[in-house]
Amino acid sequence: MHFTIGRRHEIDSEQLCAMHRLRADVFKKRKGWDVAIIADMEIDGYDALEPLYMLIQEGGGSEIKGCWRILPTTGPYMLRDTFSELLEGRPAPVSSQVWELSRFAVTPRYPGNKGFSDFTLEAVKAIVAYGIEQHIQRYVTVTTVAVERMLIRAGLVITRLGPVRAIGKEKAIALEIDLGAVTQRALFGVPKNCCGATLQ
Repeated sequence: MHFTIGRRHEIDSEQLCAMHRLRADVFKKRKGWDVAIIADMEIDGYDALEPLYMLIQEGGGSEIKGCWRILPTTGPYMLRDTFSELLEGRPAPVSSQVWELSRFAVTPRYPGNKGFSDFTLEAVKAIVAYGIEQHIQRYVTVTTVAVERMLIRAGLVITRLGPVRAIGKEKAIALEIDLGAVTQRALFGVPKNCCGATLQ
């Protein structure tokens, strides 16, 4: 697997379009979320804030198989500004050492059996390794209860930031993912200080 991390202007335009088409396929067609689609691509306002993206490819192929979006919590971000009800009145994290993960999508060819597929687990490892390299202490994310269970099963240290709420068809939850030694041992066997992603 090959991981590329960069901002919009650092990523090939065809790859960016492929990422947005994948997001449309996952979030609109498969999950039925109420998201805006433009020319078969899912794009929202947070994409205008110069986020980082992780694009995931497999082998020597050019097809985008998965993606993440990464935003600092020192500016606008999805949990604080769109899904604040998941915090139930608690203050949203604001720290240069806490970043938000959002818009995680993978092609439907990688199902898991009560847990992450090998592909998805490698993507989780890559995003955690990148965070460690960048001295990020924690990620926050809005996800589903099903993904929460898989994160726990994989050994990641997570904390709920609020109660479960129904958002559309999903049971959603706000989580904080600690990138410390326990999570590192669960994913890598030993604390990890490097990342296999290709930085653009």
